[in-house]
Amino acid sequence: MQGAGIADGDLLVVDRSLKPANDSIVVAFLEGEFTVKRVKIKGKCLCLIPENKRYAPIEVTEDSDFLVWGVVVSVIKTFN
Repeated sequence: MQGAGIADGDLLVVDRSLKPANDSIVVAFLEGEFTVKRVKIKGKCLCLIPENKRYAPIEVTEDSDFLVWGVVVSVIKTFN
């Protein structure tokens, strides 16, 4: 999540009680793996947008094994 200011080793504070809004950063469980992405919602279409331009957006369909695990509410920076 380079473009969002989240680096390897940073700690994420995640609120599992919040519903994701458009442009929220979420921890999602997709196809058997956890990922951190920005959510884009257009009507009934939901896409997961990486903040690294080397990766393509992921469209979530009804057939996707998908769950929003929680919404990122804060980032705790770590310095190595």
